[in-house]
Amino acid sequence: MSDIAYALTRLRRRRRLFQTLKKWGSKLRFLLFAVGTCWLFILPSDQYHKNTYISENALLPGQVNTYYSWGQVHEATAFRDNITLISNSSNIEKAAYVENELRKAGLKTAMQNFTVNISGKEISGTNVYGVFNAPRADGTEALVLSASWKSKDGETLNTNGVAIALSIGKFFKGYTYWSKDIIILITDGGEAGVQAWLESYHDHPRSDISSAPLLLRSGAIQAAINLDFPSTNDYKALGIFFEGVNGQLPNLDLINTVIRVCRGSYNIPIMLHDSGHHYSNYDHGNYYDSLHNLLQTMRHQALCHPTGSHGLFFRYKIDAITLYGHTSARISNSFSFMEIGSIVESTFRSLNNLLEHLHQSFFFYLLPTPERYISIGSYLPPALLLAVGLILHALELWGKTGDEYTEGPVSENYHPKSSSSNGDANYIVPLPYNNRPRQILFPMTVLIVTHFAGLLIFFVITNHFSYNQLSKIFGIQEFIFTLSLTTSISIAIPATLIQVRSLNNKPLSKQIPKPASDWMVLKSFTLAFTAMIISCLSVLNFSLAVFISLMVIIPFSLFEPTPKHQILQYLQLLVLIIISPPGILLFSGTNIDEFLRWALMEYELLGSYLLPFICCFYWPNILVYSVIVFSSDYEN
Repeated sequence: MSDIAYALTRLRRRRRLFQTLKKWGSKLRFLLFAVGTCWLFILPSDQYHKNTYISENALLPGQVNTYYSWGQVHEATAFRDNITLISNSSNIEKAAYVENELRKAGLKTAMQNFTVNISGKEISGTNVYGVFNAPRADGTEALVLSASWKSKDGETLNTNGVAIALSIGKFFKGYTYWSKDIIILITDGGEAGVQAWLESYHDHPRSDISSAPLLLRSGAIQAAINLDFPSTNDYKALGIFFEGVNGQLPNLDLINTVIRVCRGSYNIPIMLHDSGHHYSNYDHGNYYDSLHNLLQTMRHQALCHPTGSHGLFFRYKIDAITLYGHTSARISNSFSFMEIGSIVESTFRSLNNLLEHLHQSFFFYLLPTPERYISIGSYLPPALLLAVGLILHALELWGKTGDEYTEGPVSENYHPKSSSSNGDANYIVPLPYNNRPRQILFPMTVLIVTHFAGLLIFFVITNHFSYNQLSKIFGIQEFIFTLSLTTSISIAIPATLIQVRSLNNKPLSKQIPKPASDWMVLKSFTLAFTAMIISCLSVLNFSLAVFISLMVIIPFSLFEPTPKHQILQYLQLLVLIIISPPGILLFSGTNIDEFLRWALMEYELLGSYLLPFICCFYWPNILVYSVIVFSSDYEN
């Protein structure tokens, strides 16, 4: 076959492909959208997920005799009474009490004063920790048992949590079977205190955290258990919180170990987060309970916020979870220090058996119930189907702007001279996309300018508390000044781009063919870019990718210029405003100022990528579509 015949064959195949895409593309992409969305609602079904299991055989959870007894319970009760008495004391006094008790128990102790300057707010406190050096090891590995002075709500005192941590630290010192050092850590200032201690422990100094270097250390931390048992009451159910910063999760074996221990001799009811539904032995709940648990997990992951102090350990590849005491569950039986101490002891005995870091089980999973899991291979396809639907739409629009979708014979603008095997010459070789030239200058300009606007908005927000002098000059608050700047940018940039396009709305001359509609090219680029973001994000943070997909799929697929129906144009603009970040906050009733301070704290202190993602990726695409909606077709 000659080169010309081969080129013609390829052209015919490509034409048939694009004709098929033109005929079935819209139906196929909406089918993908429907399948992907329905798939998400199949995930909570009991037939879809599997029973959890222990992958690391060395853990042997619940297979040891526990020795935590009533003597330790009385000690924990005494600690609780003393902590209640000093609850209104200063941070230094409370830290001194804890250090004194750990030192009396025989642990090496140290204190850490820290000051964190984040988002115009200063957080000061004192951490205290004690190290029990394992008698059967060289101190190269360690386990952490932590408790914060304040519960995860930031208001209630974690009285029982600190008391049980002191009791267990003293109890562990009396046994010689430990092969890993144990660190008892009592933190102050909430997440800021944990972050300050971790930064110092791993020699990662930061300019916004002022703290003295730690003089007392141990080995590499293998795992951590955070205790959060607020007030002095008994508890009805044990809550497990496991999400970390940016949707990170601990190794599933750590969660399974705690659940196996609870299911052993204690039969403690377990609750995922604060879902309201507790699970006992062989209880898998129903579809709606599983759906609620999945939605809670996905909400925490999408916000990129850790559900407890344990979430900060993930940054250093340390698996950790928080054990929380629920008092509001409708259960007749209750548990207190005896059961909590035994659960922690048995869990640490299992972790003490580890020969290497937890790695056998899953790091990507969803938990519809405490003892059922969904692996990444089962929950990832819905997000990818949604992304593929956007890609098909992008290809369909790209084809419409070229020659493959034009009716009649292909263009003959290109006449290469070529000789075939039989000596013929002057063959006409038609090439695709050569009849109607695409103009990508304006679409690329829009994409670059809108994403630069996103960076500018991000810069304005991250410097929110640096506008004190400017806000005083204009006589308005810092928040109002920041909100005015971001609103002005998000309005001025699309309006300017729309005006520039309207001034250049005609071809240069009659001799030059009319260019294809550049709003189609712009929409094609935007859909492809959005699909790429969703595909990449679905692996890093599946929940955030799904929520973004469900919000933008219908508007991004259906919205286009309607210059002859201005009411429809403004309705499309209204929808874009609603799904924009300010619109979501406004229509959800969220206090924008509080959310801004929270998002800045998460970004600057914890390294959350929610704020930069919203400003630099999500918001610019909304601005691009506002330009598309008010574009007009060259050929109308």
